[in-house]
Amino acid sequence: MSESSTKLKKLRWIASTAGGVPSNRLMESVFAAFAAIRANKMRSLLTALGIMIGVMNVVAMVSLISGVNASVMDVFRQMGTNTFTATKMPVSNIDYSQYLEYLRRPDFTYRDAETIEKLCPSVIAVSPQAIVAKKIKHGGESTREIYILGVTPEFQYVSDSGVGDGRFFAWPESDRKKQVVVLGHPIKEHLFPGSDAIGEHVLIGGRRFRVVGVMEPAGEMFGQSLDDYAIVPFKTLNKVFGARLTTRLAMKARSGEEIDVAMEQVERVLRQRRGLRPGEPNNFEIVTQSQLVEMYESLTSVTWIVMIGISAIALVVGGVGIMNIMLVSVTERTREIGIRKAVGARSRDVATQFLVEAAVLSGIGGLFGLLAALGIGAVIERATPLPATLEPWSVVVALGVSIGVGVFFGLFPASKAAKLDPIVALRYE
Repeated sequence: MSESSTKLKKLRWIASTAGGVPSNRLMESVFAAFAAIRANKMRSLLTALGIMIGVMNVVAMVSLISGVNASVMDVFRQMGTNTFTATKMPVSNIDYSQYLEYLRRPDFTYRDAETIEKLCPSVIAVSPQAIVAKKIKHGGESTREIYILGVTPEFQYVSDSGVGDGRFFAWPESDRKKQVVVLGHPIKEHLFPGSDAIGEHVLIGGRRFRVVGVMEPAGEMFGQSLDDYAIVPFKTLNKVFGARLTTRLAMKARSGEEIDVAMEQVERVLRQRRGLRPGEPNNFEIVTQSQLVEMYESLTSVTWIVMIGISAIALVVGGVGIMNIMLVSVTERTREIGIRKAVGARSRDVATQFLVEAAVLSGIGGLFGLLAALGIGAVIERATPLPATLEPWSVVVALGVSIGVGVFFGLFPASKAAKLDPIVALRYE
């Protein structure tokens, strides 16, 4: 056997022990990448840390925001698509001077509600609403200050809410300004634990009211109960606590398709009742559920932008780390690259090997980031009132982006490895 043949066999044996015979088959490149990563465990882990932080941030924030969005949208759905409100304040952000200006607008009256119900055929229910904050007492127990809503019996229909125990107050009680109250479920549980509240009396702001019903529980949002309120007749609230209360009108259209027509009818009636001339701006606002949803989405969009920025920074830092470590790897494995090229590996094979290694390294970082995000989401959901919902698309995107970052930042080291001259590489010590 010639000396050159013996040397060729020896080079092939070295190549096989140095990470696998060059091949354009992807799986062999992946196995070789894992072998290289295992050879430098700590260095590889530290390199993937930036990718892990970026992916963890993306998945955790998407889970948190998605959970919060689901809770808020559930509340909006409960309010109905064919309900709207006339109020003094707009839904858009306003400064303090604008707030004071809007606050001076005239309140809505009981007569406004009656006129709308009479002259607006597309509106099937109207309930004026006034609100005060008072403590409720019974025996030795007392609540903190909670909202006391003054409404008409149509409130049930407008808000799609029901009574769980007892009944809602009737029109005769509302018209005669009777001091009756319907308690929210947690208020009843606090003041009458384990006993029936119907027919009992409570003190609201020092005034005696008879309990006629308890509302069905509506649940919680962000850990806060949606049932911390009590309801009394609108006229009673004005009689007992004063007529100059902030008032709004809650209304329900015949259907979601008729809501625009109903809003136009209400606007026309309110402008006439307030003596507004043609061309003069409204001194009231009509707010729909879709406007509330849009306002909420505009607020959360800021959070999305911040999240994307933070994640992008972490991923770029992680990508730079991968490029740096791959350049070090190219330098350390220069002789190995020379041997592979000497036994027939093409430049494309060498470049593919290093690209796959960068992608695997960043993919491992993305996987660890995903696991960390799942743990953070579980901790947040158990330790705080904030809900967290894992979105499958966020997992796919996060892992895809992490691998893409590895490939992008691995291009330069891979190109450098592919361009090495095999003769020079074999001489490298």
